Amino acid sequence: MKIVCYAEPTENGLLLHYPSVSVKAELLHLWEGAKENYNGYLAVDLKKPYKSRSSEQNRMFWGMVQQIASETGNDLEDIEQALKERACKRGFPYRINKMTGRIKPYSMTECDTVQMGYLIDETIQLCAELGIVIEPIK
Repeated sequence: MKIVCYAEPTENGLLLHYPSVSVKAELLHLWEGAKENYNGYLAVDLKKPYKSRSSEQNRMFWGMVQQIASETGNDLEDIEQALKERACKRGFPYRINKMTGRIKPYSMTECDTVQMGYLIDETIQLCAELGIVIEPIK
């Protein structure tokens, strides 16, 4: 469950102000399940609320990937995966595969505009390394 809420510090931690009664009901339901199974503990990720990746960013990324594929003969999906792995050092989000210990970058659909920017920056870097001149994306 993802929500955007206002948070303010208190003596005992953070007070979260959620946007609606339906969100309150969902949070209480999650907490009840956690209370039974995990002594009331919940895992919470806090981050700044950035917008989801834009269609312009998506179009720019895939336009550059197509140029790389046509110049190198590599598969689009292979290029995408390699770029996402390279972009992790810039801040592109990833998980660790517990079986192999290797990084597994998130799907681009889970990215915000900042994270997608890291991927685009890495794509531009690869084009420069390969000597590929980026054509204007239409």
